[in-house]
Amino acid sequence: METRDDKELAPSAALGRRERAKAEKRARILAAARALFEERGFERTSMSEVARAADVAEGTVFQYAATKVESLMMVVDALWGAHEHATTAPSLSAFAAPAAPGTATAGGETADRIAELISPLVTAMRRWPELATWVAREILFGADMPHRRRVLDHVDRLEEQIAARLQDGRADASGAIGAARDGATGTAGEAPGAAAAAGARLIVAGVLAELNRSRQRRIDGEHIDEAPRRLVDLVVAGASPAR
Repeated sequence: METRDDKELAPSAALGRRERAKAEKRARILAAARALFEERGFERTSMSEVARAADVAEGTVFQYAATKVESLMMVVDALWGAHEHATTAPSLSAFAAPAAPGTATAGGETADRIAELISPLVTAMRRWPELATWVAREILFGADMPHRRRVLDHVDRLEEQIAARLQDGRADASGAIGAARDGATGTAGEAPGAAAAAGARLIVAGVLAELNRSRQRRIDGEHIDEAPRRLVDLVVAGASPAR
């Protein structure tokens, strides 16, 4: 949630007057919700406070987000979209592998590349633990709502990126033999990339579950890096053709 993506929340000057007015109102609501969630947290923020901060009627806020959770997902959608727009090859380094000094990580380069992809989730967990766990819970268990559906689209694209990394790792390890084994070890009718897709879903679902566990105080926030990284290493090892 860096200020660089504020421009993604601004309305386009190319819109007509009526559309521009709606876009500006939406941008104010979005900015107000984001600021209040960051400052006060999810539980202590109300929709009436968002309306006051955005200088709109409370009923207007509900036209853009039917519930408080949906307003949070609206913010997540905007920020995740800004992140996708800003980079096609994430290079965040905050997701540190818990390996001992001088030792290689279990999953090697493939696991490192996947760790980079999921690092924004872990970074958000460190910086905004309450918000991140609400988002994780909503992704996993939330009702079917417009802004949540848009966030799930981002999740799908993340899974596709992870699956591509898993496929690349198999190709690097064994070339055509690994690709053939990928098809041979899957269930009947599976495409060669089915195992990688399943592994990607497992990684994303596992990371979200770990974030949700931290909300329940079942995992120490200081060690939030470790469980996702172990999961990544396990999936990468399981996807390896040499087993």
